[in-house]
Amino acid sequence: MKNFILLFLLSNLFILLSCQEPSDVIYDDNAAIIWTGESNIDGCGFFVELDSVKYKPESESVISPYFKKSPRTNVIVQYIDLHYDKEYYCADSSKSKSIGVIKIISIALKK
Repeated sequence: MKNFILLFLLSNLFILLSCQEPSDVIYDDNAAIIWTGESNIDGCGFFVELDSVKYKPESESVISPYFKKSPRTNVIVQYIDLHYDKEYYCADSSKSKSIGVIKIISIALKK
């Protein structure tokens, strides 16, 4: 477990140092991945909750299918706030909704 944490921290340090604008990368150890179901079937896909505010990830494909096992999983996340909203649709609604967008750099389970 300690090796995993050390590896996680070292890899994140590498990511932080290799970013062109490191001040944009935010680390949050009080985050949650929320799974609402497949957006083409009956849900809205993934959300990331940061300090009680929900965001859509820029690309849901970076989130492991592991997070589909539970509706809410507490995580540690590194991300970049892209400072724009995007329209999204849920399978159960024909109306679009608008929400802030983040780019996920890394996700780890919170123990």
